[in-house]
Amino acid sequence: MDLLIEFILGFVFDAAAVGAASAAGSSRVPKPVRYLILTLILLFYEAFFVLIFGLAFLLIIKKYYLLGIIIAAMGAFLLFISIRKFRRLWIKAKITSAEGENKENIL
Repeated sequence: MDLLIEFILGFVFDAAAVGAASAAGSSRVPKPVRYLILTLILLFYEAFFVLIFGLAFLLIIKKYYLLGIIIAAMGAFLLFISIRKFRRLWIKAKITSAEGENKENIL
C-alpha cells in the first residue's frame, strides 16, 4: 500500500513540476502569473538545497565528518549543475524570444 501511495504522490508532484515549468515559459500565461510560478519553483529548489546543506552541517556537528563532507560535496555538485542548467535555459529563452521579436518586426 505504501508503494502505491508513493507512486501516486510521485506522479502528482512530477506532473505539477512539469506543468509549472511549462506554464512559466509559456507566453499565453500572463507575466505576473509566470513570475509567481518561477518564484515558487526557485523557492522549492532553494529549500531543497538548504535541507541538503543543513543535513551536512548537522552531520558535521554530530562528528560524522566524512558523511557530512560527502553530502555537502554532493549538494554543491547538484547546486552547480542546477545553476548551469538554469543558465542554459535562460539563454535559450532569450534567443527564442529574440527570434520571435525579429519575426514580428519583419512582418
